[in-house]
Amino acid sequence: MMQKTFWKDILKVKRFNFLFFLIVIFFVFSGCAPKQVKIYEGETELRNNIVRTAIELHGRPYRSGAKGPDAFDCSGLIYFVFKKWGIMLPVNTEGLLKIGYEVNQQHVLPGDIVIFKIKKDFHAGIMINKTEFIHASKTKGVDIDNIKNNSYWGKSVLGYRRII
Repeated sequence: MMQKTFWKDILKVKRFNFLFFLIVIFFVFSGCAPKQVKIYEGETELRNNIVRTAIELHGRPYRSGAKGPDAFDCSGLIYFVFKKWGIMLPVNTEGLLKIGYEVNQQHVLPGDIVIFKIKKDFHAGIMINKTEFIHASKTKGVDIDNIKNNSYWGKSVLGYRRII
């Protein structure tokens, strides 16, 4: 009888040691494994994605009030592009004047919004670099223009807005 108890005790100790050994191994290896860190999409990458998406829409026709993807007006293009990357913006140019913050031309980055005042109307586009922007033009559809090399756009700039 005593021998049965002895073996039961030995088995209990071995089971405990085995479980303890497994737990120690688990903690050792999980501590040595590389940590899984969720990497936040960087600002530069997001800006590049926004510009790339806008450029992919080059040549789409203009239609007043259109928010894409087949046709756009100026604010509809901006709304569509930013929404694709998870950023909800106002659907009109007057609303775009109130979001983000103003930056001067020397500090413009790709993905910033440029706003124009043409007669009594507002117009907007997405900056590609310091001088070029993409927008939905009534005459050319989604097109790329240059602020510096075109006096029409250069004299009409109201300002630049940074959203990201």
